[in-house]
Amino acid sequence: MAALALAACSQTPGPVKGLSFAARDPGPAPKFSGQVMSFAGGDVLLAAPQSYCFDRRSSQADSDGGFALIAMCSRLDRRNWFGARKAAVLTASIGPAAQDAAAPQAQDILAMFPEAKLLETREDQLLPLVKLEVAGAVAEGASPVHWRGAFVLDRHLIALALYAPEGSRALGSQGAALLNEVTHRSLEASALPDLEAAGAVLPKGPKQSLRPLARPAAPETAADASAPGKITG
Repeated sequence: MAALALAACSQTPGPVKGLSFAARDPGPAPKFSGQVMSFAGGDVLLAAPQSYCFDRRSSQADSDGGFALIAMCSRLDRRNWFGARKAAVLTASIGPAAQDAAAPQAQDILAMFPEAKLLETREDQLLPLVKLEVAGAVAEGASPVHWRGAFVLDRHLIALALYAPEGSRALGSQGAALLNEVTHRSLEASALPDLEAAGAVLPKGPKQSLRPLARPAAPETAADASAPGKITG
C-alpha cells in the first residue's frame, strides 16, 4: 500500500517526470484507443471516466501492474492538461496486493501521508477516499489539495489520485464522483471477460421478445373436463 500510494508523488518515466502537469512538449499527436487500458499482463482493465482518456505516452504497463495518467480526451494534445475549464488529472498506480489482504480503508491511505492535513473522508463510495492538503503544490499547476483512494481488483491494488488547479470543482464532490466512476467502470470492464467465459451472455440467434407472455387460458369447467377427448390435470 505504501509503495503504491507514494508512486504518484515520485518521479515517473516519460513526459510526466515529477508530475509536471502545466507545461510539457506537446510532441506528436497521442495515439490512444478508447478509454480502457490493460495492466498486469491483462489481469487488470482500468477504465477512464466519461470524457477522459489515458495518456499512453505517460502511462506504463508491465506484468505486475503499472502506472496510468488520465486526462480530458480533448486536452491530450495540448500543452496544458487543465485548460480553461480547470479539468482534473487522475493517476493510478497498480501493483500486486498481499495475499488475503483486507480491502484498504481511509485510515490506511491517510497513514501513508503523515505530513498531510486531512480535509475530508468519504466512505460512501465504491472505494474509500481522503482529501488531503500537503505543504506546497503536489504538481506544477495543481492545488496542494487533492483526492486519494484505493481499491482491490483481481488480486491487485489500485491506488488513485486526482489533481486539479485552484478553484476547480473537481476538488469538491465532483472529484470524489470521478474516482468512484473510475472504480465502477474498471470493475465492470474487468468482470465482462469472466462473464463471457462463463456463458453469461445470451447465445447468438433470433432475439427473444421481452414482452410478457400471454395470459393462460381460463380453467376448464367441470362440464368441459368430462367431455370426450378432454384430459384433466
